[in-house]
Amino acid sequence: MAEDDDLISELLEWLVPPDLKVRPAAEQIARGTALLYRLKEAIAADPDALVRQANRRQVSPDLPQLIGEVVIAAAWAEDAGGTFLQATSGDWDKRAPGYDDTSSRLVRALRKKAPDELVDRLETALEFRHFVVHGIWVDGSFVKHPWTGDPYDFVSMKRRYRTDAPAKDSRAFMKSALKWLAQEFWEIEDELEKLHYKILFERDGGGNADQ
Repeated sequence: MAEDDDLISELLEWLVPPDLKVRPAAEQIARGTALLYRLKEAIAADPDALVRQANRRQVSPDLPQLIGEVVIAAAWAEDAGGTFLQATSGDWDKRAPGYDDTSSRLVRALRKKAPDELVDRLETALEFRHFVVHGIWVDGSFVKHPWTGDPYDFVSMKRRYRTDAPAKDSRAFMKSALKWLAQEFWEIEDELEKLHYKILFERDGGGNADQ
């Protein structure tokens, strides 16, 4: 297989018709199974094909680590927020609103329970997180920082949701900004855990928030 070939795109074009989602479930499963089998064959014939493809998408060897740190920290912060909301409800047998909802619903639920400044920080961090998780990454040297004139390390571009016509949003990042974002999530998680502790042990001792 030539180095410039895109293995995944080639297989998808071969096996996945545009209207696959509206076809019978049995056909979808059959095509998915065939795709996996064909992919196994292709990799066996050229084990390095996927590695070459990944390398072409690799913006920086540091980027996967930076993204992973943000994702892990954000997950802990969201979990702390949901656990705190559950504790404030006083009912451990019924899921509290926001406990395991989307990030936007989590933020809305926290607005009624946590300090505004902390919720504002979480909302801002989650907006950045969306670009980190859902964006495609390219070299950012073509974008200059408005204050320093220094080139950015990365640019993340993600599809804009719920628009009439296809659209993308983009955001430029320095490596230091991604490190900051991970740290911000850890600090938010810590603050939410402190609030959780107060609910459990410093109010009425029964897990019920004072109204």
